[in-house]
Amino acid sequence: MRLLSFNNSASIELFNYVDADQRRPSIASDLGVQHFGFYVDDIKEAAKAFVEAGGELLNDPGELLGDVEDGTGHFVYGRAPWGMLIELISYTPHGLNYPEDSEANMTNHI
Repeated sequence: MRLLSFNNSASIELFNYVDADQRRPSIASDLGVQHFGFYVDDIKEAAKAFVEAGGELLNDPGELLGDVEDGTGHFVYGRAPWGMLIELISYTPHGLNYPEDSEANMTNHI
């Protein structure tokens, strides 16, 4: 995984999955560009707005696993009206936890 951060704007996560079954893009481990993730401040409000705009939630907002403090990271997947998989993600209150040796972190923007 590589994470690119562009000042106080977008971050792009690049993944290379190994030994994963591949099929038409529909989940995060499939080949190709198959979803966009959007950072949001309030996961519940963003999920509500997503549905009101015509999207369909594929799961309830839940806690992230991995490199986040307990209870501080949340996500939800949804399908946009045109079929694109969308991830809403929130790291509160401290934002994304970059590794200390990262060359691209929130205090050292590209």
